Amino acid sequence: MKQQGTEWRRLWTAVALVLPLSLVTACGASGNGAGGEQAADGERPALFATLPSEIQQAGVIRNGADFTYPPLEFVEADGKTFTGVDYDLAQAVGDKLGVRIEHSNGAFGTMIPQLQSGRLDMVFSFATVTDERKAAVDFVEYSQSGTAMMVRKGNPDGIKTIADLCGKSVGLQSGAVQVPIAEKASADCVAAGKPPIDVKQLGKDSEVQMLLRNGRISVDLLDSPVAAYSAAQSDEFEVVPGERYEVRPHGVMVLKGNDQLAESIRQALDELIADGTYQQILDKYDVPDLAVDHAQISRAG
Repeated sequence: MKQQGTEWRRLWTAVALVLPLSLVTACGASGNGAGGEQAADGERPALFATLPSEIQQAGVIRNGADFTYPPLEFVEADGKTFTGVDYDLAQAVGDKLGVRIEHSNGAFGTMIPQLQSGRLDMVFSFATVTDERKAAVDFVEYSQSGTAMMVRKGNPDGIKTIADLCGKSVGLQSGAVQVPIAEKASADCVAAGKPPIDVKQLGKDSEVQMLLRNGRISVDLLDSPVAAYSAAQSDEFEVVPGERYEVRPHGVMVLKGNDQLAESIRQALDELIADGTYQQILDKYDVPDLAVDHAQISRAG
């Protein structure tokens, strides 16, 4: 995400959530509206009435995200303020629904368990829609992207395609959609009589980048907008040009069967697309290629 003039939302005091799995809770600020403020005459937005009754009563949607994945979601230089594409979109959804979004920061792999335990209402964290995940959650699709390969500047290992990874070490984020991509590529290597790929999974992409920086891996396999952002912010990395692998939709995750909340989020996103706010947010972080024409709900089967 290009850190281009992130506007400040009004400050509000957040109650820190005490969660297991070392989930760190924090609240940020953004200029995307009043974050669920009622209108001056006390009226809520029309979409407020579509929300589940418990959320209407609380006036809050609890969102989980892994704020270590720029430009989609990350923490500003002050170490406290959340920002990014998904953060801004979540805030704008809250404005459309007339509720405050309460953000929790944690490892991506903990997000679905947090939904299942009832500690979160949604996960707005650039989650790729997969059949495996749809067994546990429903998605509200709102963007799309593919997978790219990021290498050290100058591409010292001469990586051009994913077939060049045979016998090389590759790093990626644990639980990410890139895991099966790397595993399939490694199996193809073996089937062709070549050495397998040494796949290293880490909790955060920043940790993967450290391995790449130190020459311990040849490639960081990650979502294409994140690769482009990371390379643009550093003189140490570059993105291998050409094909983006397995372009797929991304969605807001909600607990399976929470149809009412999913529909409310879908309607809010469609309004943001229609009124131009959605495109403005994508342009703000220089990721226009993520755009889709409309939001849609995706479920197993």
